[in-house]
Amino acid sequence: MTTRAVITAGFAAIILTMVVVDAAGRRGVGRARAPLGDALTAALRTTAGRAVVLAVWLWLGWHFLAR
Repeated sequence: MTTRAVITAGFAAIILTMVVVDAAGRRGVGRARAPLGDALTAALRTTAGRAVVLAVWLWLGWHFLAR
């Protein structure tokens, strides 16, 4: 298995985990989970949160769309 395949599989696992946690939050399973939209809204309330969201967005775009 190449390094690229391992990294792609890792990102796929992260995205799958995000989808599962979001679905659990929408169903109301557990009090600690919130839907992804609510978590993103909470992160965007602060300047530091906006900077982190922007940095993650830029990093993902660079790694997936620049090639």
